Amino acid sequence: MTLDLSQGSAPATPGQRVWRQARFDAGNALRNGENLLLTLVIPIGVLVLVLKTGLGGERTAPQALVAAVSLAVLATAFTSQAISTGFDRRYGVLRMLGLTPLGARGLLAARVLVSMMIIAVQTAILVVLTGVLSGWWPGDPAQIAQAGAGILLAVWALTAWALLIAGTLRAEATLALANAVFLVLMFGGGLAIPADSLPWSSMAGLLPTGALVAAMSDPVLAWMPLGVLVVWAVVGSVLAGRFFRWEG
Repeated sequence: MTLDLSQGSAPATPGQRVWRQARFDAGNALRNGENLLLTLVIPIGVLVLVLKTGLGGERTAPQALVAAVSLAVLATAFTSQAISTGFDRRYGVLRMLGLTPLGARGLLAARVLVSMMIIAVQTAILVVLTGVLSGWWPGDPAQIAQAGAGILLAVWALTAWALLIAGTLRAEATLALANAVFLVLMFGGGLAIPADSLPWSSMAGLLPTGALVAAMSDPVLAWMPLGVLVVWAVVGSVLAGRFFRWEG
């Protein structure tokens, strides 16, 4: 008798490993009520308040949508990822992942992918809500494409820095720092208050959130904010790949 190992015995490809990890992480995120509140309910609440009460300064519907989507990206790709990864590391979940072929870069790719899946749903909800409340709908394909590129780069950058923090600090320190950075990027990047109203408006675009707002708002081919996001993403990825530790 011959044992046929020609099918089903090949190891998973890197892409398959990343996809499986992303699906697992997405399921965990959707089962976490606190995570859902942070990443979806708060941006929706901010959008409604801005459109209906003028909270955060006088903003048009497109500006309100940009701020809400940017807030969702920040909460999902940075704060939520940093905190969840930090506590996964504390309780030994990452140590088990470290024994698999996934690797730190594979974990980063999986976390970027799951963030993009969640943010795609969030963005669709926020766009529909903006249209219902204000009557304005995005209509410029080139601007939409640029906004999508900005979101993708921002997710990559913020997730890389989230993993750097979570993979080097203790869980309690990660929790405190992630929340502090969330506030800095929210206020400093022009999400809570329009950037042109800030004393440091000329510097706001150098923050990842400020660059994201500019990429989603500026005319097509806004290379400067996209370049800023690329720098944040590359530097964060290099540092995370170098210093990330599976346990600690």
